Amino acid sequence: MPKIVDHDAQRLLFAEAAMRLIAQNGLEGVTMRAVAAEAGLSYGSLFHYFASKDELLMYAVRRVTSAQTQRVNEFSSRFSGLKALEHLLCDDTIINASSRDAWMVWLTFLYKAALQQSFAKMHKELIDGWVDRIAGLLEDARRTGDVQQGVDVGLEAVAIWAYSAGIGQMGLLDPARLPPKRQKRLIRLYLDRLRSA
Repeated sequence: MPKIVDHDAQRLLFAEAAMRLIAQNGLEGVTMRAVAAEAGLSYGSLFHYFASKDELLMYAVRRVTSAQTQRVNEFSSRFSGLKALEHLLCDDTIINASSRDAWMVWLTFLYKAALQQSFAKMHKELIDGWVDRIAGLLEDARRTGDVQQGVDVGLEAVAIWAYSAGIGQMGLLDPARLPPKRQKRLIRLYLDRLRSA
């Protein structure tokens, strides 16, 4: 009887292996052969799922963002307005090895997005969704009186995205200056400035 292969599980094993290696070595230091070895699967089987490192990186980023979206959905089901937004932004901070690895993969992706149109298109799609999510939570907060009525929700959503992205990047590059508690404190300070008096 032929062996039944769970293709989604195999694809995920390769993606997780790639993420670990990218976090250690960057994309340029990762080979497809190394990914297969890290996943504990055959080199040949890797090409049944991914034709190139670029394709593998894109899938890995989608996995990271999908997992984050699930967590954010949980926050949004329990909280609303600024409290939900605080949880969303704090989820993007670097608090452990796993979140650090996710940020390493994301920065690798950003490098590719600055150079290649296919990555830039995917980046725009992901960031548009993220900014829309922030704007929706800000609009909820404005509607309930949590934030000042005069807040320009669209502009503020972009500002918050840029601010939180900077915190994450600097938390990765300078963890002594921006340890997890300080990252979260900076997010709370920003949101406090938006609150109604």
